[in-house]
Amino acid sequence: ADYFVKNTNDMLAVVPLPGVVGFLPSATNVASAKNSGVEFAVNHRNQVGEVSYSIGGNIAFIRNEVTDLGEGGQPVATGSVFGIGDLVAYTEIGQPIAYFYGYETAGIFQTDEEAAAYGTEIDGEFVRALPNAQAGDVIFVDQDGDGDVDSDDKVMIGNPHPDFTYGINMEASYKNFDFTLFLQGSQGNDLLNGAFRYDLNTTNLPIAALERWTGEGTSDLYPRISHSDPNQNNRISDRFVEDGSYMRIKNVQLGYTLPDNVMQRLKIGKCRVYVAANNLFTFTQYSGLDPEVGTRGTLEIGIDRGFYPSARTFIAGINVNF
Repeated sequence: ADYFVKNTNDMLAVVPLPGVVGFLPSATNVASAKNSGVEFAVNHRNQVGEVSYSIGGNIAFIRNEVTDLGEGGQPVATGSVFGIGDLVAYTEIGQPIAYFYGYETAGIFQTDEEAAAYGTEIDGEFVRALPNAQAGDVIFVDQDGDGDVDSDDKVMIGNPHPDFTYGINMEASYKNFDFTLFLQGSQGNDLLNGAFRYDLNTTNLPIAALERWTGEGTSDLYPRISHSDPNQNNRISDRFVEDGSYMRIKNVQLGYTLPDNVMQRLKIGKCRVYVAANNLFTFTQYSGLDPEVGTRGTLEIGIDRGFYPSARTFIAGINVNF
């Protein structure tokens, strides 16, 4: 096992500037972060009769925390989703890098009366927190209870960093046959599914639109379809955040080496035929195309903007030594 602590300084970050400055901020080397964790690796090799095999694995638990953002230490907001103006990744001191930032939700209004009653009393007068909401719209939580759901009500809604990552290697051979398998995975990380929208009226809709709210009791997750969306149901919220955990069969291969007597007749040194597959299966609860969405810079992690998924490939080949 290896335990490590790594402090990274002079990371690039775009620090906000006052509007009176008159120009847009640029990236500067002002940020620092601390990464700490532990890694374990184990390997086992054995032979049972004519079967030889080996199994190896590794697992890593890593935590990161922002420790400095330059003078003033102002949080940095980055990352957007097509057609939605909100920035979705937030980096601030004491928190993980680029956590997801948005509105917490509490289901779907089932009746107009429920929507009209959602609010608070201020100075003896009832104030609706979502004045444009009606049945079928999303309930956004008024965190500060001021009777208005606005940017002050945004909170952490997800963490793109996994609790742990892992990999497993397996090899086996029996007589002239050989077999290899490699698995990899990630557990506990969140993804922000930027494709989780069906307010784009000129495009095909995701299958989730079939489960939308169409009347009282029909859905508590997917809002009604609205041409104008007066409640802004598609503002960035925890509705977009999903568990990004996965396990993938990254590579599997089966080979057969022709016996020596055949090699002698063919007058070649060695011949091995094999079949292989890459990205064969992925086990995940994520509804997007691929849980390995990658990054767009240090401060934009785990935001799925509709990336093309990893290709599943099949290979057959022959290795010949003369």
